[in-house]
Amino acid sequence: MTKIIFVIAVFLLAPFATFAQNRVALLVGNANYDNPDLTLRNPANDVAALGDALSALGFEIFSAVDLDRSGVEASLDAFEIAAQGADMAVFFFAGHGVQINGENHLITRDFDAMDENSLQNASITMTRITQVFEAAKPDIGIVILDACRNNPFVETGQVVQGLARSRGGAGLLIAYATDPGNVAYDGSGDNSIFTKAIIRHIATEGVEARIMFGRVRQQVILESRGQQIPWVEEAVLGEHYFAGQGNLVIASSDYSRELQAWRQISAQTDIPPFRAYLDDFPNGVFSQFARDRISMIRQARAAGAPSGQSSLDILRPEELARVEAALIVLGFLPSTRDLSDATLDALANAFDLYRVQLPNPDEASADRLYQDAARMTIFLGATTAQQLRTDIIALSAIDRTLKIANDAFFQIEEIAKTNNAALPLLETARTDITAIEANLALVMGRLDESRLYYQQLIDRAQLHFPDRIDASLIEATGSQTALNRLEQRLADDAALFIKHVTNSTEETQGTYAWLIDFLPVN
Repeated sequence: MTKIIFVIAVFLLAPFATFAQNRVALLVGNANYDNPDLTLRNPANDVAALGDALSALGFEIFSAVDLDRSGVEASLDAFEIAAQGADMAVFFFAGHGVQINGENHLITRDFDAMDENSLQNASITMTRITQVFEAAKPDIGIVILDACRNNPFVETGQVVQGLARSRGGAGLLIAYATDPGNVAYDGSGDNSIFTKAIIRHIATEGVEARIMFGRVRQQVILESRGQQIPWVEEAVLGEHYFAGQGNLVIASSDYSRELQAWRQISAQTDIPPFRAYLDDFPNGVFSQFARDRISMIRQARAAGAPSGQSSLDILRPEELARVEAALIVLGFLPSTRDLSDATLDALANAFDLYRVQLPNPDEASADRLYQDAARMTIFLGATTAQQLRTDIIALSAIDRTLKIANDAFFQIEEIAKTNNAALPLLETARTDITAIEANLALVMGRLDESRLYYQQLIDRAQLHFPDRIDASLIEATGSQTALNRLEQRLADDAALFIKHVTNSTEETQGTYAWLIDFLPVN
């Protein structure tokens, strides 16, 4: 009872100016339940550690540990006032959580009996949490639920395991410790694996909040060897930073720089941009495509408009969005969001350019276009998969090196306390750690880029070409953009990308579950 009174007093008796903070967080951790079978070791530790991290980032922190339902309700009421118009408002819960009839319940300390009525009376619903954010209207609301710990009452069969998918409203991001229906780990150390990952990445300057949670998901998947897969639901506009925008500069890999260069010029209809690309990347992934495009432009200029049906006659009006997506994938059209009369003309002109590069332009069709676009998507997926695998292996190696370097630093530091001769070694060790951390930041940045792009390719394939993504395209021949040029080392990754597209469902969205297939072999 003392803890409950203290928390409520902090909220309700503080001057109103306190509630005007730009960044506010309510952190709830329930570990010592009235039912001793539900005891957890880390929720209080998770609240304390995350509170320290957020406090250092300028958040006004309100912590609530081992509260009953009335205590949590009172804390939420006060948090709603504190979060009014905030730049960023965060609600964190660590403890037990279950779903009942599709509604997520966060279990409060006073839960004791193993029946549904007790669950209803000793829990806070996810709906209640989202209502707080809807009323407070912060610029961005973030709900972090490390609340899928393994529950003994799941074994009774009265509730199902894990939490249900729950979408918040506009401006709300919900981060779950694990995917729907699965269990999160309380952790063998002082913090859960999920909270530990958040603490590691949340203070990284220049990393936008959604990218930060992408790093968290990546770390948990790698550290748990795919046994725990966090996921995120979000409907957030604009960019939001826990640690500020900063001046984060990422040195891209050769592939990343080439991909960026190719995407900038791929929709050009003149020869010089492709020549400039070949000067920079004579043996690059897209070098043959650039040569083909130069030849295609020359051929188109010599041949004029294709004979036979006009492109507008070939294109099906009900599929213009799909046509647009295919032409963008193939590089014949820059990305656009709205279809208009001008865009229809652009579609026809881009399709003309696509037609003339075919062995027989008069055989051009929307179906042929979709097949070539699917083939190019597989190619991009395969090359991005290689980059992901390389950087995940590098990340694992750098993490191990950094741990060894930090351990060595602490040992030298202890020696230096009584032996000044160790001071130069201490400085050298500090310099080494700085260099390792710089390399780690570069790899993390490249992974952010590749991870997002790979997911975009999966989403695009699912949305526009689900019936075209097939293993037969890997061996297809006779197309200038076919995978028949694909080097053997990419063939397996092409098949892997097809698998990820095929396995992509609504339930896997927001999880990066496909990262499991890139885990380094120990």
